[in-house]
Amino acid sequence: MSSRPLPLDPMLARAPLPFVVLDGAGRLLALNAAAARLYRRAGETLAGLPFVEVVDPFSREKAALMIAEALTRGAAHDWELYHPQAGAPPLPVSYTAWRWRSDPAAPFAVAAIGLPLTAAVSLAAQLATTNQQLEGALLQLERAHAELKAAQAQLVRSEKLRAMGQLVAGVAHELNTPLGFVANNLGFLAEQLPALAASTPDPQLAADLAEALAESREGLERITGIVRDLRSFARPDSPAVHAADLNASLAATVRIARTLCPPGVTIVEDYGSLPPVVCAPGQINQVVLNLLTNAIQAIPERGTVSISTAREGEQAVITIADTGVGMDEATLARLGEPFFTTRPVGAGIGLGIAVSMGIVERHGGRLAFTSAPGQGTTARLSLPLG
Repeated sequence: MSSRPLPLDPMLARAPLPFVVLDGAGRLLALNAAAARLYRRAGETLAGLPFVEVVDPFSREKAALMIAEALTRGAAHDWELYHPQAGAPPLPVSYTAWRWRSDPAAPFAVAAIGLPLTAAVSLAAQLATTNQQLEGALLQLERAHAELKAAQAQLVRSEKLRAMGQLVAGVAHELNTPLGFVANNLGFLAEQLPALAASTPDPQLAADLAEALAESREGLERITGIVRDLRSFARPDSPAVHAADLNASLAATVRIARTLCPPGVTIVEDYGSLPPVVCAPGQINQVVLNLLTNAIQAIPERGTVSISTAREGEQAVITIADTGVGMDEATLARLGEPFFTTRPVGAGIGLGIAVSMGIVERHGGRLAFTSAPGQGTTARLSLPLG
């Protein structure tokens, strides 16, 4: 075979689009100047070279199929092949190929003309850039939407808690009056008990009266303590945070949480030595009550909820652990997401943990959870001491 390319018709030779003639084996018989520029080689060096060697390696199988289809079917339309470009991505070229022979006695060859898709590459680059910009804008919108939902959830929760606090404070205030009546009456009975005991001929009755009076006074003290805890919990915080006895505040919150416990659930307390913690105690009580409530509800029948405090460096750490059903990794990953809840429809709106995390973050602290199915859940709340 000649090492020089076969001559082409002058019109084809000057055509602005790449034009090639291939023999039945797919070797280059002739090509115009546009094809030589595309393949980035001199025309003389391309004569006899397999066409598949001037395309991108990933296009070689497709180029061979184009040549075979043109020979067997007579033509092959819109075959997009890629050609390597120095310092740039491969250039796509759309080829149309057909059977070719210079005279009736010559064997069939393949002629192909290509359309470089330079505009398509530019458009693809522009689309890629635009797509990246749109993705960035979408991420910003998603972040803003999530922040808006969280803020809305905080407002809803805060309004409900404010209303609940007012209700609790009002109920506690109203209970104080009848409690005062009962306390005064029990005090009067205690004063009169010695005279009543001296006047009764039945000593057992006198003993029973003394025991009943003691039990009544004990019950009254417990009710008074619960009302005091409710008023302390519901009292709005002052605008400025202050140093607070965190252990005493938590103990009052636990007494409230115990009223939510079914018969099989026990709350165990273990408070370590803590210095005064600068915080908004009412807000921390709100977080702890929410965590205790979740822990209690996670126990199906019988189990334990443990609350403990400890100092770790410059952090006060509150740990609440339960022996409940636990959570899988997927559920654990969504904790804190507004409106996400594992409770049945109507039993919760999925704002408690989201609001709690917001409160803790505003205190400069951190709220984290560990859990596994069947192994319970542990919540760890850390607050800075400074």
